[in-house]
This record gives sequence, C-alpha cells and structure tokens, in this order.
Amino acid sequence: MEYQVLNHNNAVCTVTDADIEEAAKSGEPLPRAIVLGMGKTHDEKYLEYMYPVLYHEVNYMRLDAAQGIINLNGRKGLEALKEKERSIDPSAFDEFPSEKAVLMAMIIRIEEGPEGILRYFRSEEGLDIVKYCLLSYYSSGYDYKEEDIRLISVMLSEFVDKKLKRVKKVTREDWIEFVYFALDSLWVAALETEILAQMTDEASQELVDVFREILEYKATNDIKELMADISKSMKRDYALEVLRNLKGKTGGGNARSAYKKALKHFNITDEEL
Repeated sequence: MEYQVLNHNNAVCTVTDADIEEAAKSGEPLPRAIVLGMGKTHDEKYLEYMYPVLYHEVNYMRLDAAQGIINLNGRKGLEALKEKERSIDPSAFDEFPSEKAVLMAMIIRIEEGPEGILRYFRSEEGLDIVKYCLLSYYSSGYDYKEEDIRLISVMLSEFVDKKLKRVKKVTREDWIEFVYFALDSLWVAALETEILAQMTDEASQELVDVFREILEYKATNDIKELMADISKSMKRDYALEVLRNLKGKTGGGNARSAYKKALKHFNITDEEL
C-alpha cells in the first residue's frame, strides 16, 4: 500500500509498505515520513519502532510517535505513553503545542474511552490546556469509529451552546480555533474512512444538528468550507440537509467552491436543493 504523509520539511510525500519495511530493517534512525507511514499501516509489529521516537530530540517527531502508537494499538502502547508523560515536567504545560497535555488526552482516551474524555471536558476541574487537547489524537491514520464521531459532535454542541462556565469565557478567536480543529478531525475521518456513510441515522442527525448550531454562531468561511467538504462523505439525505443549511451562506471564495463541488458530487443543483 501507499501512504500520504509529511516529511521533515512538512511537505506531503508518499511512502509504501516496501519503504517502511526497508527502513525498519536498516537499523538507521527513522525519518519522519516512515514514522508517520508506520502509524498508518495499523500493523502492531511497528509499535516497537515508535517507543524510542517518543524521546526524539525534535518535538514533532515525539508527537508523531505518540500518534503512531494510538493509531496502531493505544492499549498495548499505554505504559510507554504514561512513562513518557510522567517524564515531562509540569512546566511543559505552558509550551505550545503542549506535548504533556496531548499525552494526557491520549491516556484518558485509551483508559476511559469517549466517556472519560467527555467527563474531563465537562468538569470544572482539570487543566484547560488538557481540555483544549482532548481531540488532538484524531489525526491522519486514526481508526475512527461511530463513537468517535458522536464524541466530536457532542463536544462541539456543548462548546457552541456555551453553558459550561469555562466555555463562556473563551474569546471569539479561541471559539473559532476549537470548532475549526474539531471539524478538521471530522474531515480527516471523511477523507480516510467510510465511517460517516456507515453511521446510524441518529449519529448522522447529531452531526447535521451540530453543524446547524455552528452556523447560527456566525461561522467563518473556513468552517463553512469544511462543512461542505465533510458532507460529501455523509449519507445523501443528511448531506443534503447540511447543504440546505449552507445554502445562501457561503459567500465567495473557498467556501462557495466547496459548496458547489458538494452539489456536483450529489448531482443536484442549487435550485433543486
């Protein structure tokens, strides 16, 4: 198989299973593209190659390795993630991106499931930086299930309605950023899996409803673009409901273009919608 990954220059490149096997057998330090490729194979035999990279001198390599572990088998790699998290001084919570906070979010997800993530998100205790990172492990190569999409939908809805004391205090900029990255997680799921088309009607409707809630809070064009892109991977009836909510609200630029592409994908015109 081939995998689209990033290299050390943050440019997209392709690695194959053969490339990954050759790198594993070489005994040489693994380049970033190979680490990311290993994480996308979902082959647990590559877990052992992730563990040393958790202690790489470069921050993004350590985060890539942690993501690779949760992609491959987070439960098997749990102790390695916990040991790494314990090794990081609490002062690192002030760094951005916060490696310690990302690792804590991963550990909560592995140990306590979506319910644990939601409890931490809703709690008035805990660390805000960890709450900000609670969806950070939803990235390329993650094996999305319906429970993941429903978790993102619930968190988005509760973030949008601003009933939580902590959420009431967020700035407009922070609101946009959280919503955008949550939607970006859904976009990755749409690109790499079939989960949005396989979900139950209840889960699909939850996604439609939260999109509508976001639009009511004056979503940016970048957010609208993501919604249109995501809709193409949803069941037709629910996707068209998303597009109806977007109709007349996309303005120009990329959001309008994404909306038109979604209409074309479903072979329907703006008038017919």
